Amino acid sequence: MASDEPLRFADADARRMFTLFRDAGGLVPEDAQVVLGADAGRVKAALGTLRERMARDATPGDQLLVYVSSHADGESLHLSGTRLPVKDLMAFMEASPVGVAVMFIDSCRSGAATRIKGLEPVEERLVQWSAPAIKGRVIVTSSSADEASQEADDLQGSFFTHHLLAGLRGAGDLNRDGRVTLQESYAYAYGRTVESTLLTRAGTQHPNFHFDLKGQGELVLTEPVLAPSRLLITVPEPGEWVVASEQDGMVMGVFSKGNGPVMLALPPGGYRLRSRRDASWLELRVAVPEKGHVLVDEPLLSKGTFVAMQEKGANATGWRGAVHLGGSFATRTATHFGSGTGGQLQALFNAPLQPGLVEVVWGTVAGRASKSVVSGGLRQTEWSLRLGMGRRFQGRWSALTLGPELGALYIHQREAGTSSTGTAPYGGVSASAWLGVEGVSLVVTGSVGGAVMPLPQGNELRALASAGIGLGWNF
Repeated sequence: MASDEPLRFADADARRMFTLFRDAGGLVPEDAQVVLGADAGRVKAALGTLRERMARDATPGDQLLVYVSSHADGESLHLSGTRLPVKDLMAFMEASPVGVAVMFIDSCRSGAATRIKGLEPVEERLVQWSAPAIKGRVIVTSSSADEASQEADDLQGSFFTHHLLAGLRGAGDLNRDGRVTLQESYAYAYGRTVESTLLTRAGTQHPNFHFDLKGQGELVLTEPVLAPSRLLITVPEPGEWVVASEQDGMVMGVFSKGNGPVMLALPPGGYRLRSRRDASWLELRVAVPEKGHVLVDEPLLSKGTFVAMQEKGANATGWRGAVHLGGSFATRTATHFGSGTGGQLQALFNAPLQPGLVEVVWGTVAGRASKSVVSGGLRQTEWSLRLGMGRRFQGRWSALTLGPELGALYIHQREAGTSSTGTAPYGGVSASAWLGVEGVSLVVTGSVGGAVMPLPQGNELRALASAGIGLGWNF
């Protein structure tokens, strides 16, 4: 509706849910209806198409899964300025010719949707029941009747759906049998959602579970062990893990691993893994193949890079910045001048503006002197100011910063009592290696780029390279 704030991740959450059940839930794409950014009319049309398909092909042994991510009130879903009564979805579920139907609703005040005759509320974290092998209906909501359902920028999705997806990928597989049941996925999503929203401004969010089930056995929702592409973590020690896509930074799972292995169903591609180690994170990059799995064991994990842990708040501990002072060398800025030598001062600061892209900013001031190889009395002093931003790759005993930088050169030439000055814009790429990450470090810097030099024959783009070595102080 007009008063609803735009949902930034609802469509992405729905796509991820579809992909997961296609890869690890036995879903045949032709049997699914994915409706994104639609109004109530389009949703009703999609439900009608699916109803016709089930009437023709479904059997009592089949299962129906409905996932909804939208704004809502206690009675209706808000869809592109229109309303869809939740009771219409319930009627669709009740009339479906399948044995078991499960609906996940991720919306504000979604707990009100479960006030339906015949459904038994179960609000505690662990649902105890001998579950639904024969028939029944289940509704899982992201929040209680009077709570807001929240999205998270760092997760690039809603808290509830993110943790539900992580659980269904395999993080919720409590008994490590390669399958994730309805009970396991709900217990996992409930606990992680409550934990994640405990200190948010909107307040703690409590998923709800209602069901009417008859039969014995377990309702298996996904089987990560059968997914075409998988990540298998066999590191025996328990600990906290984060799995994020290298391509877009999407966090695929944040979970606490117990003893034993964990298998996650993931789309093929590159991933960045972090495992918590006392006062730091150990970071590792892996590639998940299109078919098969990649194994993360203790020997492979030991090849990872240590990353200093950052705590929330202004008084965060760990690395915050560094200052470097040392000698400097640069290639010549004009044909008849030699190389310049001098010194430089560089300051770096932790600035996690975009994880994986911009994590540190720096400024460099350098002064160098050179003389003409044609006229021995012509001297040049060159000052440069450069500002850069980029990534900091942290190791246990060293660190590397890398990224682009922009700046300017100020040039002063003098000969026989006369002098002239000029300025030149500069752009390039800089790197600095810090050997020692606590206290005093040995620092080696280097940069390559170009400057538009004001030469007698006119402005000319000249390639420049510089290097430096000195001591740095980490703080």
